[in-house]
Amino acid sequence: MKEDEAYLDVARRFQESCEQHIAHNIDLQEVIGFKSYHAFESIGGAYISHHGRRVPKRHISKLNEFIAIARHDINVNDHAIAALAMLLNSMRNKYLYPEKTGTDYKRPQDQISLTDARSTVRRIKGIIRQVEKNI
Repeated sequence: MKEDEAYLDVARRFQESCEQHIAHNIDLQEVIGFKSYHAFESIGGAYISHHGRRVPKRHISKLNEFIAIARHDINVNDHAIAALAMLLNSMRNKYLYPEKTGTDYKRPQDQISLTDARSTVRRIKGIIRQVEKNI
């Protein structure tokens, strides 16, 4: 299996996992959020590799490379990719770790609503569809 195919497989599997959580009312919005982030980062890895570039290991570098290549590709919605990358990068650690707020801590499940998690899953599914058509 080629690198782009391997990343595409990861993206699809994590996307499917998100959809299964939603379909079965497994309301763990922070888990859905993180899995959707990973699906997005993985589709970015597939896209980067497909374009003959080295896939960065650092999260932000991978997202930035995804955006940079998409800017020159009429087959994908570069604005949607950039918007999702900004959103997901800002939320990544919030899905995983408590966040200090003053003298208290906010839990990951309090950082994202179930509605926002579902919306993110739908948006990423659209990006996956665009990218997989070109791989």
